[in-house]
Amino acid sequence: MSVIALYIGCVVGANWLAEDLGAVGIGFGLHAAAAVYVAGPVLVVRDWVQRLAGLRASLLAVAAGTVLSCLVAGPAIATASAVSFAVSEVLDAAVYSVVVRRGGVVVAVLCSGMVGLVVDSLLFPAIAFACLALTPGHLLGKAYGVLAGTILTAVVRRRL
Repeated sequence: MSVIALYIGCVVGANWLAEDLGAVGIGFGLHAAAAVYVAGPVLVVRDWVQRLAGLRASLLAVAAGTVLSCLVAGPAIATASAVSFAVSEVLDAAVYSVVVRRGGVVVAVLCSGMVGLVVDSLLFPAIAFACLALTPGHLLGKAYGVLAGTILTAVVRRRL
């Protein structure tokens, strides 16, 4: 499915950005790893994979993206990504699975994305840079992506 390829490409792209571009300004005087511009939307795309291909396929896509990220990122970024994506995406999947039954797909995407972005924003900079100084920027940058992805989900939800 093309949504699975999109998800894996986003995961690999996020790691490439983090490795090659480092920290970037994201507004309000905050900085974050350049990956945040892809890491926020990737939380939403994982929900789409789960919706269209099932939970198992989404978890396999998380694993595939993590493994392929090792090809474009050094050990610090790859390890941080593997740990933070694994934890945040599994929690994202759990929240999505519960909320989609009660609140519908748009609410589920928003809620699971917010949980995923908080977990990822705490774990990634702590592991990759041994520092939480970029965490506020990661939270804001990923929130941009989750909110944009939630709006897009609302627009195309009949296809999901």
